Amino acid sequence: MVKVEVMMDEKAVYAKSMLNLRLVKLSWALFFILVGGSWILDNVQRINDTQMWALIYAGSGAILLLLNVLRIIWKIQISRFSIGLGALGLMLGIAKYYSLGNISILAAIFLIIGIFMLFEVLRR
Repeated sequence: MVKVEVMMDEKAVYAKSMLNLRLVKLSWALFFILVGGSWILDNVQRINDTQMWALIYAGSGAILLLLNVLRIIWKIQISRFSIGLGALGLMLGIAKYYSLGNISILAAIFLIIGIFMLFEVLRR
């Protein structure tokens, strides 16, 4: 049998790199809009300080998770680090919004690391 290896040409690699760069720029733009909008809502007394931070945590987590979903759709390599940060932000935002108490960020980080390690073991 003959082993055939498919190689991407330089233009395809460059196009994927540019698409990834546009996705990252879009994510940063959405993040700045989220933070600015949250602060404005807090300043005009539409939301309180706790709700503002819950919105920022959950929103930035959702942005990071959606960035990686788009990378999966367009077959670009995902970032496990940003998936972890996105899950952490989403979890902390939801906990803060529903006033589940002061959740330690360090405890949440350990939880996320453990979950990723578990998925890695189960995947193989």
